[in-house]
Amino acid sequence: MEEPVVLDAHGKHAQAVHFTRSSKLLVSTGQDAKVRLWSLPKLEPAGVFSGHTKCVYTLSFSPDEERLATVASDGTARIWSFPKGETLRVLEKTRFAIFSPDGESVATFDPKFRVALRDAATGETRWASEKIDARLFCLAFSPDGKLLLAGGAGAIHRLDAATGESRGSLRAHAPLVVSLRFSPDGKTLASTGADGTAQLWSARDFSKGLTISLGGAGYLQAVWSPDGKELAVSRDGVVEIFSTKDGKQLEKLEVPLKGVYGIAISPDGKWLANAAADGRVRVWRR
Repeated sequence: MEEPVVLDAHGKHAQAVHFTRSSKLLVSTGQDAKVRLWSLPKLEPAGVFSGHTKCVYTLSFSPDEERLATVASDGTARIWSFPKGETLRVLEKTRFAIFSPDGESVATFDPKFRVALRDAATGETRWASEKIDARLFCLAFSPDGKLLLAGGAGAIHRLDAATGESRGSLRAHAPLVVSLRFSPDGKTLASTGADGTAQLWSARDFSKGLTISLGGAGYLQAVWSPDGKELAVSRDGVVEIFSTKDGKQLEKLEVPLKGVYGIAISPDGKWLANAAADGRVRVWRR
């Protein structure tokens, strides 16, 4: 890849990035408490959402991309209209939030590591679990919306998305599961963890598939390429791209920082973005 375009985006830390379905906008969040929009291909500023009071570290779009959910270290999740940036709903005492595949619900977990499903329009809680692990780090819906997966202290917990009842767990990454991502075709789940591996699982029966050995430790966020043939993973100092067929490293992008956080690949496959601890967003043309 060519040298990246470097955006001075969020002050001390940039945390999360995501491309819209059209591949015409990049969205980033960070320690300045802002959600920022960047137009492609010129990567010019295209909007700012203000409302959080502390670092914004996760983002999730509704399927129609008309709403955006973000979570900040101020303890709130905000649901915004997109791309206008009007606050539609504020959810208190929330550490993570993702939209369901039908866009009608938002799954969250709270500081006491309890998972809840809330109505995306009203914020009303549809169900709430008891504490399910010592720690929780990530959530993901199965593509059919029937399961909600929670990554915790070494295990991936499977919950019935309609009721919150347990559907078992998978021993995955000791001591921590830090990222869960389904492939574009919905057939494979990729998880990453503090054991320094990425694990591929069958989305049909959650049997283990390929294990990919990562080069080291770090934030270990993962994203699939649009064709499902590659998995990009962030870690301290680099973004690595691996083949999902045999686990071989295909590319290594240097990011000379200890904190290398969220990553995204555009739906058209032309761009890769990373948010990092220097407050900058780096964007590579693929």
